[in-house]
Amino acid sequence: MIHFNLSSIMCKHLYLSIVVIVMAFLTACNGRNQSVEVGPYTISTIDPHVYHIQDYNSNYPGGELFDEQGKLTYFNNCSDIYLIVGEEKALLIDLSNQITWADSAEVYLRQIVEERIDGKPLTITFTHNHGDHLGMLPAFVDTDVHFALPQKDFADLKSHFPENKCSLYDEGERFELGGIIVEAIAVPGHTAGSMVFYMHGRDILFTGDAIGSGHGVWIFNETCFDNYLSAVPHLIAWLKNPEHQVNLDKLRIYGGHYWQRDWLTELGDKELGMDYLYDMQHLLNEMEKGTAQTTPSGLNHPVLDTYFRFGSAILVWNAEQAEQYRNAYPETFVYRDEDVVFRQIDEHTWVGNGHLVYNESIYLIEGEERALLIDAGTVMPNLDKAVATLTDKPIMLALTHIHGDHAGGVSCFPEIWINPADTVLLAGQNPYKGTINYLSDGEIIDLGGRQIEVMFTPAHSPGSTTFFDKERRYGFSGDAFGSTNLLLFTGTFKELITTTTRTSEYMQKHGIGKLYPGHYRGNPETLQRILDEKKMAEEVLSGKRKGIKENGNSGLNSYIYDYGVYIRYNDPEALR
Repeated sequence: MIHFNLSSIMCKHLYLSIVVIVMAFLTACNGRNQSVEVGPYTISTIDPHVYHIQDYNSNYPGGELFDEQGKLTYFNNCSDIYLIVGEEKALLIDLSNQITWADSAEVYLRQIVEERIDGKPLTITFTHNHGDHLGMLPAFVDTDVHFALPQKDFADLKSHFPENKCSLYDEGERFELGGIIVEAIAVPGHTAGSMVFYMHGRDILFTGDAIGSGHGVWIFNETCFDNYLSAVPHLIAWLKNPEHQVNLDKLRIYGGHYWQRDWLTELGDKELGMDYLYDMQHLLNEMEKGTAQTTPSGLNHPVLDTYFRFGSAILVWNAEQAEQYRNAYPETFVYRDEDVVFRQIDEHTWVGNGHLVYNESIYLIEGEERALLIDAGTVMPNLDKAVATLTDKPIMLALTHIHGDHAGGVSCFPEIWINPADTVLLAGQNPYKGTINYLSDGEIIDLGGRQIEVMFTPAHSPGSTTFFDKERRYGFSGDAFGSTNLLLFTGTFKELITTTTRTSEYMQKHGIGKLYPGHYRGNPETLQRILDEKKMAEEVLSGKRKGIKENGNSGLNSYIYDYGVYIRYNDPEALR
């Protein structure tokens, strides 16, 4: 039970009790969506034992008003709280704005909640860490509740909560309330750790600001947008997963600012649903192509200057940043799902990027008879299906090396081709169960009218491998040369000199202009990059260049930096 002291406001307590009794009666008589006011709050029942609490009343309505000239004359960006009461426990999602325009707001909110949970243990969680969803936290900090906090948004804020009454969690957290289960789904973008909450069996989704409430989801920088590009398809895939038994036609979405639905007049009395999510996915695709409809936001915000629109979906961001993001990739966007986005390099060649480890990259190379897929990302359980949208040719999967961010989707394929020097890296908790074939240094992979030559390029790993298309004058090098950050996990500078010498000579002989790396974002490796790394390695071994000590990346304890590239290594092992 929530405990608080009303000794100083006994008169208001009587008033509150009367209001609550009347409210309960009206709600029971009129059912779902019947709204009543309690102090500065308006409450409605949106489903049995599911309550919607908004921080507005008839004296201070939610929303905005404009004069005849279109100038904003009134604004109350009221925010939403959702209370879910099970047979054994209760869950409160978000805590609205801080109310300063009415007296005793904390008392009213506690009373509203206490009357509905009837002594059941209460957990409070949050969709994200912005102040307009944490505003009434003081109402509960000193009460007998538990705070469950999304890890990414609240790890650095945990000290603001009672130490013995809070916990951190990640996606997949299930709040079992007794007859009701609510599950957390990560949808980063608006913030790094934004969560949405699905009520199993009810087809209700509480989203905070993760997907917007009608006036648009706010995105603040390129990292946020990059996160959001994979978050929306991830949410759609989660909802469509048969295991979760979501009735997509009946899905109801309740956002963090319900009043903003006034821009979506076509909804009528309906809530946001799957069509809204599909529109948002389509909008993101249009933004990547540079074809999204745009209008000035008029928000007078240093970043949020543009509305990007498609159908019912609106994304609010910065036009210049959006253009910079799109231009980072010279290749044309063609496909996206929750795990990978593909862009087209040329008519029969594509680059795919994941989103879990520094834009981990995969490449699809199509010939007349079959296609070669180079690498498999970090976690790409449906990679075979994604590739099938681009080619109908049989697929041969080969790996540049067997690190986790390049072999995550191998289970989709019945066999793989690898450098035998990396075989030891296949061992682990989940070893590959398909057929393992071994590449040979210098072999030619004939795809039918297109030939790919294999070169072993160790240093990053024992079996690092580069694949060359001499006819098109480019190659695919994985992490062999680092994508601006070369990690010599097992290799030595002597080995790196051998690899860079051999590679640079091959590139010069065959006119190879660039190598597509393992973490690609418009940053191909060039002949000059290979020569620069060779020079750096030679200077380290000669003593001309000294490394700088650091607390290492994956155990590496030293680095050198020049020509726009880091080489990180273990001292003294790499100097042998």
